[in-house]
Amino acid sequence: MVTYSHSKINCFEQCPLKFKFQYIDKIKTEIEQSIEAFLGSMVHESLEKLYTDLKFQKLMKLNEVLDFYNDLWQKNWNDAIVIVKKWYNKENYHKMGEKFITDYYNHYYPFNQGKVLGLETTEFVDLNDKYKFHVRIDRLNEAKDGVYEIHDYKTGGYLPDQEKFDKDRQLALYSLWVLKTFGNVKKVKLMWHYLAFDKEIVSERTQDQLMKLRRETIKAIDKIEAAKDFPSVVTRLCDWCNFRPICPHFKHLYKIETLEPEEYLKDDGVKLVNNYAELEKKIKGLSEELEKVRQTLIDFAKKEEVDIMFGSGIKASISSYESFKFPSKNERTEFNDMIKKLGLWNDLAIVDTYELAKKIKNKELHEDFIKLINKFIKKEKTDIVRLSKGIKNNY
Repeated sequence: MVTYSHSKINCFEQCPLKFKFQYIDKIKTEIEQSIEAFLGSMVHESLEKLYTDLKFQKLMKLNEVLDFYNDLWQKNWNDAIVIVKKWYNKENYHKMGEKFITDYYNHYYPFNQGKVLGLETTEFVDLNDKYKFHVRIDRLNEAKDGVYEIHDYKTGGYLPDQEKFDKDRQLALYSLWVLKTFGNVKKVKLMWHYLAFDKEIVSERTQDQLMKLRRETIKAIDKIEAAKDFPSVVTRLCDWCNFRPICPHFKHLYKIETLEPEEYLKDDGVKLVNNYAELEKKIKGLSEELEKVRQTLIDFAKKEEVDIMFGSGIKASISSYESFKFPSKNERTEFNDMIKKLGLWNDLAIVDTYELAKKIKNKELHEDFIKLINKFIKKEKTDIVRLSKGIKNNY
């Protein structure tokens, strides 16, 4: 059976190219980890130690948990860890972790909210006869009322709204394993601890919702397994991606961002882009100037009541023609009805190939429909160059 995890599916949904680099090509990068991921890992391990000791009837004091965290941080820190937000340093993040642990400790002390059944579990639940899902629960609790609780620690600085939690795939799929593993489960609660806000968010799923989620997850995995193209997708998450040095969107930037000014300006790519931008700017300026002269020429010809004007070995002919403007696509209901009444619809109605191509590209059409029309479609690639604002520099 093929094993998938939430992070693996999520990676493909965020950026198929990153998925290819990470799970198919298994590329090792010089960027090891982001500071946010490192912080999360250190906090998770510290809370795991707290609850592991509890299982052995040892209640750690707050200063002991913090000492464990600080020692862990020092032992595991390395210079390959990337800090994207350059206005903060590693000590800022280190102190954030201390605050997360302190707030959590004070909130839940003396940690008697239930019985711990599992910490950082490594289990699997079958989705069907082809796929199984990796179950890694930060902490599984059985509360005093018999309710099973799946706890997940979050160290991010963004607190989503309730709707996101009610649609969450990860913990909901974990609950399938809980329901299968433990008999007579009355209820499973999904619980997130957003440590930066000292907030606890709770969600639940019905049996029907879980079955629907299982089907949707299988469908998502089928799509990944069938994928042949792995396009890159640019989002804010790119700033924390380990594959920036080899990603086609950032490979050149990664190459030049550490260059000295003189070397930067000598880079062939930089020179080509600057040259292209300069020429496009000139063309735009000339186009605007040309339009002004054209309109002045037309006005002059009308004033002089002439159709042809002569220059130095060249002449300009001025003429006009009548064109028709029809209602826009969103305002054509009445217009289309009239065309049909006049019996002209079959003669005039044509396939809007632009809209059809857009629907195919955006995957808005059923796969069976696409298969039927594929034989009529020839795929071509058109190379284009667009300019936009880049990274600011002093060069």
